[in-house]
Amino acid sequence: MGATVLIVWHGALFPSYRKPFRLLQERHGWNVHLLAARSWSKAMPRATRFVPEPDEPITLHVQRAWGAIHGAVHLHPLLPLLMRQVKPDVLYVIEEPFSLMAWLCAYMATRGAPPIPYALYTFQDIYKKYPPPFRWMERFTLRHAARVLCSNAQAGGVAARKGYTSQWDVLPPPVNLDRFTYRRPRPGDGMFAVGYVGRLADEKGLDTLLWALSYLNDEVRLRIAGDGPARHRLDVLARELGVAERVAFMGPLPHEELAAFYHECDAVVLPSRARPNWQEQFGRVLIEAMACGAPVIGSQSGAIPGVIGDAGLLFPEGDAQALADKISWLADDARLRDDLSLRGRVRAEQQYSAERIAQRLNEHLSGILNAPAKHSQAG
Repeated sequence: MGATVLIVWHGALFPSYRKPFRLLQERHGWNVHLLAARSWSKAMPRATRFVPEPDEPITLHVQRAWGAIHGAVHLHPLLPLLMRQVKPDVLYVIEEPFSLMAWLCAYMATRGAPPIPYALYTFQDIYKKYPPPFRWMERFTLRHAARVLCSNAQAGGVAARKGYTSQWDVLPPPVNLDRFTYRRPRPGDGMFAVGYVGRLADEKGLDTLLWALSYLNDEVRLRIAGDGPARHRLDVLARELGVAERVAFMGPLPHEELAAFYHECDAVVLPSRARPNWQEQFGRVLIEAMACGAPVIGSQSGAIPGVIGDAGLLFPEGDAQALADKISWLADDARLRDDLSLRGRVRAEQQYSAERIAQRLNEHLSGILNAPAKHSQAG
């Protein structure tokens, strides 16, 4: 076994999310330890517990996270003890730079003799000025990071604007192609099933999707998997628009059932709408749907256009008529559905597969270990 990496990520709840870490060990020779939260609810459709996998080869440290109401304030108090036990050669911290957990990792890494180099992963792609102490923690973690990895290029620009001067790179989240298997679009049967997966929140733009449904004929149906604060308002809106009988609110689905959901959809839509303090930072549902062969339609919001590329359709965020036109176009053109289905799978394989992400992560972590020590002083 080669060098040891300790990965810290509260969101590593599902085996599909952890597959690159497994490949990092099995194919690239790392000794991988993962510190993860026992359960999480913030930004999830519902409170979700860590899902173990029987044959998982990496060493898991699954602990209750204190302050798990928000990613910025949660904490694993046993991290110092764990670092003394594991003695990692490098840390990989998938927590926002302004968070308490990222700061604790950075502090523990820099106070050692010798210090431990670490890489940060960030999704935050809007420049924000945080109040103390979060501003101070962000400055510290960015100042001492050996490398910053980002979900999209805008996040890298934010890190640079915040004072990070070393190398950053885009490393998208992965999709497990063994779980999200490819299936060609269903043959036309008179009904066209549109799907959505995720939180039911105002910024996700589901009101736009309901309005779009009201412009379409009765053969177009909508299946919504998820839950959230906007659930009641969306139910009321569906009744007011006269489309309630064509909308199925399915509630949150277990992660292992999502592939079957995508296979039953003729299209999957992510209609997110930017807010002053938020925009879509990636959209994992898109790569899962593309891997399954479901054609995707996304708003031109945040990172969505870059994730979809030429493998799906885009519409201006908040424009219900434009979204309806895209759905209608897709419903009427079987050749287009087949084309986008294949394009989506190819893009998932080439850009977002767990194998590809593990390879790139190995390159970054190896580069950190082989680089001259630059962050040797805490401050």
